[in-house]
Amino acid sequence: MKTLDEFLKDLGARESGGNYKAFNKYGYAGKYQMGEAALIDAGYYKKPSGRFNNDWTGTFTGRDGVRSIKDFLNNPAAQENAQIIFKKRQWGYLKAVGAHNYVDKIINGYMITPSGLLAGAHLKGAGSVAKYLKSNGKTIEKDAFGTSVETYMKKFAGYDVKEIIG
Repeated sequence: MKTLDEFLKDLGARESGGNYKAFNKYGYAGKYQMGEAALIDAGYYKKPSGRFNNDWTGTFTGRDGVRSIKDFLNNPAAQENAQIIFKKRQWGYLKAVGAHNYVDKIINGYMITPSGLLAGAHLKGAGSVAKYLKSNGKTIEKDAFGTSVETYMKKFAGYDVKEIIG
């Protein structure tokens, strides 16, 4: 079974080619293409009101020395820490919507795994993963680039993420 480190390396490679300084046209930042909501969940960012649209008009908390989006892009250790914290929060969201109850079930010819669930949630959130699971694979949401939750759940199935899920 592949390790958590391999999961993170592969996820970062898929998101940004492993580039810590990546910043896409939708405002997603870093190796893992994290947005405002993800960095709020990880404790790096605060936005008092308004939509989470990745305009980065909120304030950074100073966690790991990150006080701006530029600091975040220039701090690989902070990005790795933020991703671990965020993945633990995502697992909580996945459990809250019942996604963990689908682990080891077969949908559309492949087995649902914890790492696949986390990857699907990384792409489109726990709600989209839940829609997919509850529809038995008939409702398949995609991101702005056309990548589907199912694609991520299949691609990232089978990694050992016990450190994340407990």
